[in-house]
Amino acid sequence: MDLKQQLIDFGCGAEFVEIALGYAQFYQPEHDIEHFIEYVEEEYAKIEEAEEIKKMDKEIVDASGLFEEFESEDQL
Repeated sequence: MDLKQQLIDFGCGAEFVEIALGYAQFYQPEHDIEHFIEYVEEEYAKIEEAEEIKKMDKEIVDASGLFEEFESEDQL
């Protein structure tokens, strides 16, 4: 039985199956399919976390200009 069919039979959804097939080179038939699924989940979580950090880095706002506005109000 091929990897895709094993994942489907295990109950994995179509989206996860597509993700898991990207990791097919790491599949070891001598191990249980659950072992491979856990591996894919862990590795994909690392990728998602890295993407989230990258996204957050882009959203960092420089707040130094805000203090200048308050300083100018004190001078009034």
